[in-house]
Amino acid sequence: MKSCLIEIIFVFVVLHLDEGVDSAAGRTTADRILSHGYYSESHSVTTSDGFTLQLFRIKKSRRSDNGPQRPAVLLMHGFTGSSDCWVFMGPEIALSYELVERGYDVWLGNSRGNPYGMRHSSMSPKEKKYWRFSWHEIGTIDLPTMMDYILRETGHSALHYVGHSQGTTIMFVLLSSRPEYNHKLKTAHMLAPIAYMKNVRSELLLDMVPLLGTYGPLTAALGDEPFMQQKFLQQMLGFEKCRNPDADMKMCTYILFSIYGGASGYFNESIIPEFFATHPASCSTHQAIHFVQLHVSGHFRQYDFGPKGNQKRYNRSTPPDYEVSNIQPRFPLHFYYSNFDELSSKKDVEKLSELLGNNSINHFIDLKRFVHLDFLAATNVKEVINRGVIERMDEVELALKGRNDDSWLVVIVNYNKFE
Repeated sequence: MKSCLIEIIFVFVVLHLDEGVDSAAGRTTADRILSHGYYSESHSVTTSDGFTLQLFRIKKSRRSDNGPQRPAVLLMHGFTGSSDCWVFMGPEIALSYELVERGYDVWLGNSRGNPYGMRHSSMSPKEKKYWRFSWHEIGTIDLPTMMDYILRETGHSALHYVGHSQGTTIMFVLLSSRPEYNHKLKTAHMLAPIAYMKNVRSELLLDMVPLLGTYGPLTAALGDEPFMQQKFLQQMLGFEKCRNPDADMKMCTYILFSIYGGASGYFNESIIPEFFATHPASCSTHQAIHFVQLHVSGHFRQYDFGPKGNQKRYNRSTPPDYEVSNIQPRFPLHFYYSNFDELSSKKDVEKLSELLGNNSINHFIDLKRFVHLDFLAATNVKEVINRGVIERMDEVELALKGRNDDSWLVVIVNYNKFE
């Protein structure tokens, strides 16, 4: 079925049926937050190249309870995700609400092209050139724009960060490309991190290799499209049906596991309708192509435009690798990964960790069938992931209390003793 899925996706897009992007309204992140008994603020930021991105700030009450005494945390979604992914599981599971209850000022980010990052100053999503971006632009433009806005709003000089999947990739891109942002981080928690992808086991991604692994006319034609957003395609793949609580949950679970990184042993089928109400969120097909290119090349590098395109853009025939040696945060990055994740493999994560040396700390999740989505939505995610993330944030906040920037080195030495 997986091979059939990928063939259907690309054959359909090649036909260029003019249905546009299915922007079915439904509930927003703010609606979901309110339904869970919390409140939120909505903030809009505009990138240097014209995209308007919506940030959501979670609050315990209607009054302003997000003062400078509350450490800021930015949570960033993965591929085909949005800010919805941090709240749809509800207060019993979601890390976002746990952080709020522990006194953190929680911000949920969104990237260009998703339902909360669709607006542009001069382009429409109906135009092909609108979708001419990858996660490189999200990492080098969107992410720093959101970080800078949050730091201005809160008066902090640094923030905590949690990224899932592509949400980790864009932070690796940012710190490699704009190393000054290393000093704008306190702790950074990389859930199912993705940089190197040589050992990926996802059949869906591997099925894309013959079509998109090498740059060619098809890459350009398919790249300038939203990924899996045509309404007819969503109906054909079962996404529309799975938004209905009366759908066949076993089939919907199979579809979800086929696309999102493996069969979980900790997944609650009851959240299927809510999951498909928010996923797959719109994004550019170039983002998917870029991940496929990482697998083919074995490198963590910029988008491959082919020899001629690379020469024009990079003044060389191959795309440059990201300078991971520039990743030197004040506190080590935290990697949370497992051996059953089909998209973020243990071997690839540990390759990056080895390159980073003391700038990263590994937290291997030694649980059978703990897969890509489980880092967000497993029934045991509070114990396996959330608890450690919050404890490590708390440790740094305690260490920093009463210290100024001149004391960072002392704090780092003490912090490393915790691990």
